[in-house]
Amino acid sequence: MIAGLFGAAAEAALPPGQVSFSSTPSLFPKFGPNIHDYVVRCNNGPVTVQGHTPGGWEAAIGKNPFRSGDFSEVVPLSAGRAFTISVRDVGRTQLYRYYVRCLTGNFPQYSFTRYGPVSPNYFSVDPRESGYAIIFDNHGVPVWWYHGSAYATRVLQNKNVLWASVGAWATHRLDGSTVRTLRGVGVSTDAHDLQLLENADHLLGAYVKQSHVDTRPYGSSDATVINAELQEVSPGRQLVWDWKSQRHISLAETPARWWPAQQPAGGYDLLHWNSIEPAGGSVIASFRTLDAVYKIEKSTGRIVWKLGGTRTPSSLTVAQDPRAYTFGGQHDARLLADGTLTVFDNRSFLGGPEGQPPRAVRYRIDEQAGTATLLQSISDPTVPTAKCCGSARRLGNGDWLIDWGRANVIGGYSPTGDRTFRLTFNPTLNFSYRAEPVPFGILSPQDLRQGMDAMYGAP
Repeated sequence: MIAGLFGAAAEAALPPGQVSFSSTPSLFPKFGPNIHDYVVRCNNGPVTVQGHTPGGWEAAIGKNPFRSGDFSEVVPLSAGRAFTISVRDVGRTQLYRYYVRCLTGNFPQYSFTRYGPVSPNYFSVDPRESGYAIIFDNHGVPVWWYHGSAYATRVLQNKNVLWASVGAWATHRLDGSTVRTLRGVGVSTDAHDLQLLENADHLLGAYVKQSHVDTRPYGSSDATVINAELQEVSPGRQLVWDWKSQRHISLAETPARWWPAQQPAGGYDLLHWNSIEPAGGSVIASFRTLDAVYKIEKSTGRIVWKLGGTRTPSSLTVAQDPRAYTFGGQHDARLLADGTLTVFDNRSFLGGPEGQPPRAVRYRIDEQAGTATLLQSISDPTVPTAKCCGSARRLGNGDWLIDWGRANVIGGYSPTGDRTFRLTFNPTLNFSYRAEPVPFGILSPQDLRQGMDAMYGAP
């Protein structure tokens, strides 16, 4: 089911009950006067629109003339293309416009359900099996998409879209064209995360193999292990800073439960870096198979603190957390403007073969006291496990956008944890690695429509 969400659009909305529309194939969502964007699965064929306007009102469907009363119009359509529905009060000049776009033939099947008011206005996803980068609006409508290899998609402050693809990251305009390609220096660039800095440098990470490592008593005396290398790279692709995990993290920090699970043909994946976040003169990095998040001082490489995982001298003492073991294969550690830290805690392989119920958590870190105090924890009773992937973003108004990873659920939640929407893809393996809120006020509906028209043709 696809249902409309809350809130009046920035564009003028018709008075309730004045006009209604439906179509064959069906509009998604159902027509509402405050919802201005719709999609339809036209299968590269025409769409028949049924309209109703009361006395004194009239509507034009596509390029057809204005009509009033009950009527039907056939609109030629093809994949990615859109048509408009224009409505006016006879005798007045103001037009109320609505936009209907045809989904491409292999656009993933999805379900969107509304439970209450929700934010953000837009968010980006990238269902793994489909190869799409998609921006949804808060009515559950995919208002922009790009079909190609895309991973960890997000919208930047300059309206460009960033994603990883084929060994590199790149920024793209909304028309799909590439602006800039971003890579590491001397390493194979990893797709888990990349963060742009205010000085135009970028932070990223890489996996680097090391041979002939003595892993006893955890493995063999002559093993290959996969280390993590974090880098800051300038716009001119010069290495500004790097940090190598093997110089700062011992084999003993990998919890015992990960050793039998992390023995791929390429070597022991004992850290599995998955996110990096700028923090002044430091970075905050998440390592899945360490069950821990680290703050790393860039000037010295030292570990300022460690949250979760096995206990070390740099470990923070956790307070007010009902979980005795802080994280289990976590992802997406993010520093908020108020200094608190959010993490998506998968609870992978804890308490059973699949794991415990995942959660989104927020901590206040006190470096002087060496403590991390749990401020908030959100779970969803319909999501019992999330072995891999996912993200948790607390928005400025206190709402949350949570991608439950392999559970194939993306949800919106109020500050009290009440679900506001639920998005899933079909098949189940079509989960999104992250869901990223689009910065508030960055994109307008017209920006997104123009980008789509540039790729597929204007109405």
